Amino acid sequence: MCGIAGELSFGSPVDPVNLRLMADAILHRGPDDEGFYHHGRIGLAHRRLSILDLSANGHQPMWSHDRSLVIVFNGEVYNFREIKPDLEAKGYRFIGNSDTEVVVNAIHCWGLEEALKRFIGMFAFAVWDTRNCSLCLVRDRVGVKPLYYQKNSNNILFGSELKALYAHPLFIRTLRSKGLQQFFCFGYTVSDTTIYQDTYKVPAGHFLRISENGTTSLVQYWSLDSVKRGSFKGSFEEASEQLAALCDSAFSYRLVSDVPVGMFLSGGVDSSFLAMVVKKRLNVDLEQITIGFEDPLYDESTKAAAVANSLDLKHTIKTINAYDSQQALSRFVEIWDEPFGDTSGIPTSILCRLARQDVKVALSADGGDELFCGYGSYPSYNARYNRLRCFPFPVRLAAQYLLRALPYQALISAALSTTKGPRWNPQTIARYEKTTDIIGVRGPSDLIRVMNEKGWTMNSVGDLLNLEHENMVEGTVFEKEIKLESKHDFIDHMMRTDFTTFLADDILTKVDRASMAVSLECRDPLLDHRLAEFSFSLPLPYLYKSGDHKHILKQMMKAHIEPSVLNLPKRGFSIPLYDWLRGPWKTMAQDYLSSAQIKKTGVLNEHEVKKEMDNFYRYEGGRAEKIMLMLNFQMWAEKWL
Repeated sequence: MCGIAGELSFGSPVDPVNLRLMADAILHRGPDDEGFYHHGRIGLAHRRLSILDLSANGHQPMWSHDRSLVIVFNGEVYNFREIKPDLEAKGYRFIGNSDTEVVVNAIHCWGLEEALKRFIGMFAFAVWDTRNCSLCLVRDRVGVKPLYYQKNSNNILFGSELKALYAHPLFIRTLRSKGLQQFFCFGYTVSDTTIYQDTYKVPAGHFLRISENGTTSLVQYWSLDSVKRGSFKGSFEEASEQLAALCDSAFSYRLVSDVPVGMFLSGGVDSSFLAMVVKKRLNVDLEQITIGFEDPLYDESTKAAAVANSLDLKHTIKTINAYDSQQALSRFVEIWDEPFGDTSGIPTSILCRLARQDVKVALSADGGDELFCGYGSYPSYNARYNRLRCFPFPVRLAAQYLLRALPYQALISAALSTTKGPRWNPQTIARYEKTTDIIGVRGPSDLIRVMNEKGWTMNSVGDLLNLEHENMVEGTVFEKEIKLESKHDFIDHMMRTDFTTFLADDILTKVDRASMAVSLECRDPLLDHRLAEFSFSLPLPYLYKSGDHKHILKQMMKAHIEPSVLNLPKRGFSIPLYDWLRGPWKTMAQDYLSSAQIKKTGVLNEHEVKKEMDNFYRYEGGRAEKIMLMLNFQMWAEKWL
């Protein structure tokens, strides 16, 4: 695992001092070694976190056997040992035992697209071809590893994090309205968009080819579109057997390391399944690490302990409070150098810091919800859409207008003020507003977009940012037409949308930054592309049956873990955001969102900010997500803008 950066200039030679600045900015991604290559208009930089082949033979940048290709590589290609003999049979000779040396020679031998078909892993890399002076920027199929670039008339800058680009004196910091609107709507930027003009993410499953004169072409080499739901025709038992075999392979690959490996255990179905396979099927005993909360409504450490006990696992629990999280929040914008609204990044960063004390590699169970129908919203939104279709659109618009005209904030606040207790839910106002938004949707794609909105709606966010309304989801999966030909098509499309957006742009961004900030390699066994393709080929009833989410995983675990533990309510990895913003974080929020600070930043509408602050602190159950998005943006702007 590493960090990469570089520059392709369209004019003067690359300055090696700038390469050094870019590499130093991502030192945390690779504190074990550094390397540089610059020749004329191309420059590559590498920071190394040594996981495989700890010797000097793993040093990068690395050349192909004939020194025609040079690569800087971040990630792991787990099956490199199976690929290597095929290359040796063709006459390739190897100096060391790293996957990078296999990767660069595989590209030389078969070409980039054919080589990518053979790779199993997570990666982001840049490869320079000296024969035709072309550069390729490549990102893995699912998007586990990040890769950013900015193109202007002078050059192309690229790096594992935006920090690397910030360090270059020619980086242009002009905010992009589309990226701003996406952040305040979804809490993250979608697909290739970033917060800056002319600055992009290489999308998951794509590579960007850049010619000598700066011409670019973006190529998609993998997606789930070719996998049809229900194309697997075997029985449930056959599906379970095939899934177990795929898991054995995927999980075994991700245990290969020359340094200690641990695992995150939340107590949820996904991490419990991962722990079960590793311990019971692969006979490997890893240290299990869990974060707990003082607030029992958010704490799953007891559940995790029960799972660890049933599997006889080594287990460590760390309980955090508001003070711990406020300290982590102060580091939030250091770690996430683009505005990022997922507050579960706070406990994730604490968890990674704890894990790094004992291990250099940790396994995470991300992806289980998207692959195995884990979110409760999938069937509930499907039912909502079926109910909506019973009413003509004009009738629904009239109902939406009437519901929004009610003094709902005061009414809900009054009701909540008398019902604090076990059934207290500070999200009631947010849920009411979401319901009114849903009533006015025009079709299934519109509903899925509304479902994913976490803060402002697409039609209201312009007021906060003093911007004209624009279609901020143009060209994204949120505009994709849906053909509802069977009763499972809507849920299947929700799962695919989350896999493409929420998983790639939120969850994996969160985990990559939190882990790499402390030089920890995080591996996601469930995101092996073979598992993804298989899960999306299964009939939906294998995943969701009679109200039972992740049905196939639970059936495979029931011999080892008590069903009563697995069927406990799903909580997610969230913090008591509402209570903390109204309590220990209140002064901080008021400072950053004061009139003076809003004017100083010059991006947000002062009147809209004051209105949201008044609504939140005046009414019980106010919209905590909006306050947090504004707070996060203001903190980010103070640091980076």
